[in-house]
Amino acid sequence: MGKMERRLMTFTLIAFNLFSFASVAKDKKQTSSTVLQTTMGKLTYSTNGLQLETNGKCPSSVATGDALWFVVLQNLSDNTKEVVISDKENVPEIDATANGFRLVYNQLVLDGKTWNVKVELDFSVQDGAFQVSGTIHNQVNDWVVMKFIGPVLNGINANLSSFPLLMPCGLGQKFIKEPSAENPINKVTMKGALAWKYNKAVSAYEMTAEYPCRFATMQWCAMAGENGGLYFASHDKEFGSKQFRVRYQPEAKTFGLAFMHDLTCFAGQSWSIPPQIIMPYAGTWHKGADYYRAWYNTATWLQEVPVWAQNSSGWMLTILKQQNDEIMWNYGDLAELNRLSTERGLDLIGLFGWTAGGHDRFYPYYDPDSAMGGREALVKALSDIRKSGKRSILYANGQLIDQHGTDYWDKTGKSITVLKKDGTLDYEKWHKYTDAPARYHGLACLGTGEWYQRMLSLAMQANELGADGILYDQLAVRPPKICYSPDHGHSVPAIVYAKDRCRLLDCITSYMKTINPEFIVMTEGLCDAELNSVYYFHGYENGVYVPLQEEFSARLDGTAPTFIFPEMFKYTFPEVLTTTRNPAPVNNRLILNYATVYGLRQELESRYAADVRYLKENRIPVLDDYSNVISKPDLDLVRSEDPVASRIYTRQVIDFQRENFDLLWKGKFVDEKGFTIQACTTIVAKAFVSGNRMGIVVWNTGSQDEQFTLKVPGYTFEYATEPGKINVNPYDKLPAEHIRLLIWKK
Repeated sequence: MGKMERRLMTFTLIAFNLFSFASVAKDKKQTSSTVLQTTMGKLTYSTNGLQLETNGKCPSSVATGDALWFVVLQNLSDNTKEVVISDKENVPEIDATANGFRLVYNQLVLDGKTWNVKVELDFSVQDGAFQVSGTIHNQVNDWVVMKFIGPVLNGINANLSSFPLLMPCGLGQKFIKEPSAENPINKVTMKGALAWKYNKAVSAYEMTAEYPCRFATMQWCAMAGENGGLYFASHDKEFGSKQFRVRYQPEAKTFGLAFMHDLTCFAGQSWSIPPQIIMPYAGTWHKGADYYRAWYNTATWLQEVPVWAQNSSGWMLTILKQQNDEIMWNYGDLAELNRLSTERGLDLIGLFGWTAGGHDRFYPYYDPDSAMGGREALVKALSDIRKSGKRSILYANGQLIDQHGTDYWDKTGKSITVLKKDGTLDYEKWHKYTDAPARYHGLACLGTGEWYQRMLSLAMQANELGADGILYDQLAVRPPKICYSPDHGHSVPAIVYAKDRCRLLDCITSYMKTINPEFIVMTEGLCDAELNSVYYFHGYENGVYVPLQEEFSARLDGTAPTFIFPEMFKYTFPEVLTTTRNPAPVNNRLILNYATVYGLRQELESRYAADVRYLKENRIPVLDDYSNVISKPDLDLVRSEDPVASRIYTRQVIDFQRENFDLLWKGKFVDEKGFTIQACTTIVAKAFVSGNRMGIVVWNTGSQDEQFTLKVPGYTFEYATEPGKINVNPYDKLPAEHIRLLIWKK
């Protein structure tokens, strides 16, 4: 490869080869070796990389001679030119510090050319963990630093059967088998889950997860054994854009872990490298979750949720008017919708497609529709919902601008849409019906003043109409982007859909609290960067889409190489409110029981005319009922359930949750801590703690009645209860597809 080719290497190649650049300096004589020590291990730096030695109860690693870090620069005059510089041609000065040592690269060299970029890395021991932070200083005119990758921890020796990989994808994902030629794990059936990709260039499997969004909802992962593990995290108080990068080398049978940070550091500027934490630990995976949460509490806070929302059972998501102008519900019909919700125990009604444009059309105009009854009818309907003891949420999309059908696109929308690197506008296509045209929506640059004012006005309108909150759709779903527009008030280029997204939501929430403290802001998806501004999440990520029975059974019997692990997020942030996701008008026992066991709020969805008939008339739909719908609901689910029995069990489960709300809704989810259970593999048990009481929900996921035995040291048994039952013998076998709550007191 020639020098010019290496200098102008594209980002695609960077992404695939970030762990193993050709080691130009492999044959250099090692000049320095520096060591840090904790009670659990020893971290050694050398020009060959990092080596982690542990006591055998945690994964260890060897220095492989591959690059420790990478800096990516982009040319401002020609953004197709990118330069990738690693530490392999750069030998640092090493200075001692109070808690460790500092690597200083005063200037960087690539192919003999000097670049006036300074990199400093500070290695230290903080709170029993190894920490690496630092600073990048750019003095290169006409070039901007766009990415920093590292420090990379390569050569990790860990068998996933002993040290499963926990990734913060959605509510959590667990990998218990390595990818292989026979089973590459490159496709998964769970919605929104991660999978491996094989990179022929380096003969390795790789996995990427972008933060902050549904693919990485937190900034930590772990290789977690039963008695010890390795915690790997970014303690970034700015919650900036980054990617988890994971690599598995099948020949060496080792892993690599790194963060790839997105940034813009222009000439004359500096950028602080967020603290990266490497911590071998003793105990279960909960040690890593506790460590992350303790740090998180020093970085930000969780929004204080109004009592009515804390006590909410979940919602009936209802599309009133669809993209093809079909009206399913008039405003005057909302009393009937409220009754149907009450029959199922749901006390929150989410109104989508409530505007003249219908759902996914004419955004960001959200005006009451005269065809559905007009503004006064909507105000009365929302007032009646509140008088009945229920609450309502109005929909608005937080990022989409319809390019056709209104004057907003030409007047404002086009000018505030994200501009991509190639000079084209970023967009999403939404096409829901065969008998209506697709809608093309520009993606708003969220930091623009015009967009903030538009979104704030919609919250104020929702409050004036009498709604109890607003949902900004999609704002915790998509990964961050780069915007190249010179007209948005940010640098060019700029990282967007990251800090700007959080600021947008925070500003709206703060303002609305001054108007109505009981008014809530919701969004779709999930990520911890938004917990200080979002009260309630509408699920759209791995783990809130309830797995199929065969998927969950494969998790329990150990045959699945990877599976959902909702324990990860729920244990780290037990107080966060999020619904399950089920775009269908019916829930089966699996969905209802799953939500109860993992402390999630319930959801039903009415999206199409056939869904309305199912709810009103118990009429089971057939395929022809959705003949013009492109993305049809799960007909197998809808057709497999008896409408009456399903409605009754939905109400029983929610009444059961409400009767035990102090534990199941307001208690702290502690997973399997504090008790032991003897049972077959089809039994799942999770604990909730509130004050001096512990409630353990036991779930029989199988098809046979099963016996189980619980031991809860330090607690005295009080009583047991089940949905639809008052007096329950705790020693009876648990019927198939049933849950039982056993309550204990200190």
